Amino acid sequence: MNKRIGWIALMIVVLGAWIGFAQSELEAFPEGTTTMKYDIRGEDAGYQTMELRVASLGDGTYTLSMLNEQTGSPDDLSSFGFIFGGSSVSSGTGTSVDYSPLEALIDQRDRLQVGEDYLLPGGTEFTGIVSVDIAGVQCLEGSYIDTEDSNRRVNVAFALSQPTFFSPRIRVEELRDGEWVETFIIELVEYTLSEG
Repeated sequence: MNKRIGWIALMIVVLGAWIGFAQSELEAFPEGTTTMKYDIRGEDAGYQTMELRVASLGDGTYTLSMLNEQTGSPDDLSSFGFIFGGSSVSSGTGTSVDYSPLEALIDQRDRLQVGEDYLLPGGTEFTGIVSVDIAGVQCLEGSYIDTEDSNRRVNVAFALSQPTFFSPRIRVEELRDGEWVETFIIELVEYTLSEG
């Protein structure tokens, strides 16, 4: 049996988390509606999509909406969804990404330099910084080793050219038999602005 599930009113949780890992302040979004579509994949979860919309109404007010979607059997849907909280993202599969070590870099992302390494709280480093284009958004992307699990690497992209609700890409990898294996990813696949 296929099910189609959507969350539109989850914005209370997301808005509460905005301070923790927002890539841009609401004021950075131009008048009109910015739509960001993400693909979400996990090793133990099916394929999901998420659409985020930030509507700047031009009078200092905004409308935020989010729709998550996955199709599958009841077993497929048992790991549906994820939750934003503070500076973390948790999926229904139990994968949790804590990128609180990056909070200072998020605010200073326009000062980051390709090829440089940056020391993070807890002693780990944000390394391997490269310039990438993700769905038409120019970004800087790098990685850090989880301070609580040295066999876990988190890759995070910071949006530079356009405002995004949160990171255009978050990828979690685990070291298995000497190779990094992707276990979870949230990736921006479409970015549009309808001026209004």
